[in-house]
Amino acid sequence: MRSPAVCLLALAAAACSSPSAPPDPCTVGVLGDATQSIVLQAIALDPNMTPFTVASGDSVTLAFPPQGGRVIFAGVRATNLDGCGVQVEGVIRDLTTHQVRLDSRTVNLSPTGDGWGESDPTDVSTFANVPVCPNEWSATNLYGTPYQLELAVTDRGGRTATQTLQVTPECSEPAHAAECLCICKGGYVLGEVCADTSDGGADAGDEGGGDGGT
Repeated sequence: MRSPAVCLLALAAAACSSPSAPPDPCTVGVLGDATQSIVLQAIALDPNMTPFTVASGDSVTLAFPPQGGRVIFAGVRATNLDGCGVQVEGVIRDLTTHQVRLDSRTVNLSPTGDGWGESDPTDVSTFANVPVCPNEWSATNLYGTPYQLELAVTDRGGRTATQTLQVTPECSEPAHAAECLCICKGGYVLGEVCADTSDGGADAGDEGGGDGGT
């Protein structure tokens, strides 16, 4: 039988020990071969919220997001990186003035079973929600005008990759097209009343967010 003193010491040690850290909820791990350079592909959501691989010269949707305004849902598909805690940054750049709007967020990539991971097409929060309208920052219409789309990823080990493409944003959601053509036009003034409010109307006066720069 253990003595009372030994038992007290054991209880004290248990009480003073540090609790174990909670397990990392992300179980994606390394996608592909981490000894190789990251390979990155830009993806975006079309008017039906279906992802597609973006090539230079493609059109991208000016989408009506939950937060109002208009955004480009710009995501990534990548391999040869840690799929947990990936920083995804999307930037849209005016090719004339070089003004930008951007969004950056940290996501866990969704494995596709072939060594790649991607922004989850069922969760728009895993895409950069690049805020472009209301258009108080670009002198030209956001729609029908070529802009530069820049995508970047950084994994938890600090390894990075970037892709730069020329894209043409379009008001391609039929239910929200009229409002989009108003708040995304060049020279739009915040608070301006648009003729059509079929998508709820409130987003015509919303800020839409974003960072400007040169």
